[in-house]
Amino acid sequence: MGPVLSYKNYINLSSSILERQINPFYHDELSPIFWTKKTKGDDITWEFDQRVRKKLLRIADDFFKKFDEILKEKDIVDIQLTGSLANFNYTNLSDLDVHVIVNLEGIDDENPQILKSALDGIRFIWNLRHNVAIRGYDVELYIQDAKFLHNSSGLFSLMNNEWIKNPVFDPPEIDEKDVNKKFESMAYEIEQLHTRLIASSALPHNAKELYKRSTKLKEKIMKMRKEGLSKDGEFSIGNLVFKKLRNEGYIEKLIDVNSESYDKIYTEK
Repeated sequence: MGPVLSYKNYINLSSSILERQINPFYHDELSPIFWTKKTKGDDITWEFDQRVRKKLLRIADDFFKKFDEILKEKDIVDIQLTGSLANFNYTNLSDLDVHVIVNLEGIDDENPQILKSALDGIRFIWNLRHNVAIRGYDVELYIQDAKFLHNSSGLFSLMNNEWIKNPVFDPPEIDEKDVNKKFESMAYEIEQLHTRLIASSALPHNAKELYKRSTKLKEKIMKMRKEGLSKDGEFSIGNLVFKKLRNEGYIEKLIDVNSESYDKIYTEK
């Protein structure tokens, strides 16, 4: 089976990670990579980089053309930037979340679920086939029905070059000890699964156990995040634990264990 780290040794080896604070999830300024701070007296405004703005609009236009059998240009209400890069809670793994806001009224009122599935499918294929990054940040495109308001504390119109909803600097109160405690436990379990994957043979019974355990842990993490977001928002313990696991590479490691153990189950030499 190979060597397995004890929990105590794992904690010692990970001390530099565990001593880090949650501060990287919240800043006192918007990302300087995309925003310029302007002050006039006591008033502070944030101006978006115009070169990036024009590029995002071009990308959004190309994205929207993939829907030309369903939607027309007149259906576009706005093109908006939202998410953490329009707020104070960005990280180096944040995406440029671009939402093309469209008026779907009258297009297929009798079969709204079919319409939604068609739009989601086109969006999925686009993001799967295109890997666009600007200044190191991935660009994610979305189609959003205009009648459903986007719940975000920062919302910027790329089309009109103006804030729809200004982000408010409001650092959350975070139970950092609880976040680190849950992070430690899950990171340790992922490390154990990964070590077993590397050390194990290709025997199906070993792979089946790893696949089962990694699937269960992945579902547990996603449930924890979903429940945290619905109850306490983006600074919930569940979401912060997920972000810390992702930022430290553990989510990617867990996905690797899950997919590679699945492959081992069915691979024959």
